[in-house]
Amino acid sequence: MSRSAGKWQRLSTDLPSDSPSDLPSQFVNCGWSHGPSVWRRSLSVAIALCLCSCAETAIEATGVGTPNALAGEPASDVAATTTETTEVELNDALDQPRELREGPVQVRFRYRQDAEAWGGEVQYTLLYNGQPQLEQTQESTAYGGVRLQDLDADGTAEVIIRTYSGGAHCCTSHIIHRWQGDRFETTDTGFRDGEGGSFRDLDGDGRLEFVAFDNAFLYAFSSYAGSFPPSQIWALQDGQLVDVTRQYPAELRAIANQMREAVLTVQADTNEVNGILAGYVAQMILLGEYEQGWAFMLANYDRTSDWGLEIYKDGQLVYRYPDFPAALEAFLTEQGYLPAGGSAAR
Repeated sequence: MSRSAGKWQRLSTDLPSDSPSDLPSQFVNCGWSHGPSVWRRSLSVAIALCLCSCAETAIEATGVGTPNALAGEPASDVAATTTETTEVELNDALDQPRELREGPVQVRFRYRQDAEAWGGEVQYTLLYNGQPQLEQTQESTAYGGVRLQDLDADGTAEVIIRTYSGGAHCCTSHIIHRWQGDRFETTDTGFRDGEGGSFRDLDGDGRLEFVAFDNAFLYAFSSYAGSFPPSQIWALQDGQLVDVTRQYPAELRAIANQMREAVLTVQADTNEVNGILAGYVAQMILLGEYEQGWAFMLANYDRTSDWGLEIYKDGQLVYRYPDFPAALEAFLTEQGYLPAGGSAAR
């Protein structure tokens, strides 16, 4: 089933790859930590939430001079070693081998672009103590990257392959390879909107959390530009990404405050307030304050908007909610923020 924007039925997965982006240009290449936020309001509302605080460490990076290096064979002609930041963009590895190394962990890679299309693939080999352990190929445009960073503070860097699908607002995946015992184990974030999220140390313990937002809220009750999704936070634990969103109330509160401010600002400028309020109620549920969030929504929602009220199945209208609160309650239940019956999940 899908929700419609009044008479305009649209799914985020239906977006054409060449559709124009309404993302302000100053944020296009920023590793923002939350995603659609206050700056996704109308053009007159550009409150920046661009938290580019991903930790960077110096790392040894070497340009490898022989194609055989990707297969794990010793390089016969190694370029001069240079100090670089954690990440190498795939565009900088186009048709040339590159290498990153931190301690015993090493990755050799190159990017090949499809001459007939915009995309291509990154080919890489993971090594531990100089011994090849894993070879993989991932599809990506040239806007992906390869980095080494110790995400879980165990003293050994993880290999992070960032791939980007291309298309309006879409989509980035982070594939994480972690050395465990005698092999590399792999997990990933899945493809997520825009930059996909960022790795940040939210509590100063040296472990990096993956901070993103709930993509399900995009287009649900407003345009992409009018959407303000709630937070999602994961931590790498024993090689797997575990949802720890509710463990960071300070982060959640900061975003909730920005959502609330955005609602009050947008009311004076545009009718796309419901997309913000949907995220705000969900954010308040994560904080254990569902009743307060719901009351604020009831006092401020746009009663003239029919975006998200109609439910379609196989292209046919099957149901229309009487108003935004009814549609929002059903949506929050569908997404797991509320159990059946409308009481906040604890």
